[in-house]
Amino acid sequence: MQNLGEELLGLSKEDLSLLSAIETGMKTHEWVPSFVVAELSGLPDPKVQFRLGQLFERKLVEREKMHYLGYRIDFAAYDLLALSDLVKQGKLSAFGQRIGVGKESVVHEALGESRLAVKFHRQGRTSFKHIRRLRDHLADRPRVPWLYAAALAARREFEVMEKLYPLVSVPKPVARSRHALVMEFVQGIALNRITLSDPENALEMILDEVAAALKLGIIHADLSEFNIIIDDSGPRIIDWPQAVEVDHPQSQELLERDLANVLRFFERRYRIEMPLDRAILLVREREALRS
Repeated sequence: MQNLGEELLGLSKEDLSLLSAIETGMKTHEWVPSFVVAELSGLPDPKVQFRLGQLFERKLVEREKMHYLGYRIDFAAYDLLALSDLVKQGKLSAFGQRIGVGKESVVHEALGESRLAVKFHRQGRTSFKHIRRLRDHLADRPRVPWLYAAALAARREFEVMEKLYPLVSVPKPVARSRHALVMEFVQGIALNRITLSDPENALEMILDEVAAALKLGIIHADLSEFNIIIDDSGPRIIDWPQAVEVDHPQSQELLERDLANVLRFFERRYRIEMPLDRAILLVREREALRS
């Protein structure tokens, strides 16, 4: 299977211009008419028709014949547009294989000034109603297309990570384009996949990170053993697109849920029992002690 880097190298400037034109047209059209693609790209109609046909054969555009021939892009093309932009920004010099897949994201390794990870958000059609109902960054966009929901999620996560880094142990955010987030590569193992030699200390360190984020006004809102990475320096917390501010009406409930998830894991895996109210008190005390 051809990777994204190779796929990008196989596209011409005209191809990227057409994909970008369809992306723009999707803000106002469910299926973008070919004449709109021609207008937005600035390319002559015969060339547009020919190259769109080639892009369709490569499964980089979808098309639908109604009273006109309309086009739209999916994540396959959106990934390439984001990757092209990140290369132009000078943030990426090499792009590698996929290293992780989640329910709402795909992660690839990459190189820039250092070893990096590129996370492509995948908030798709099937989960969009759920996302729209729960996530603050979509609250004022009730009709936002599902493709742009992924871009908004990436922007939200990037903004949160910029706010937290380096006072909270999160990967260093590097750049963002559309639905793609570039960050420091974390060389560690997820909490659910590692056997800790000192689980009591690890739990204390995780509570410290929750307190540090709380001091900066942020609650993760989806914390669990699956998005805590253990490396040589301790726990690193990832996956922040669903984070909420402390003034969110459900902030206390979400904080309690985060802590309950972590406590449940340590009790199940290591037989460490800590009451939820005790963990909340510890986090609040540590938050207050931070200058």
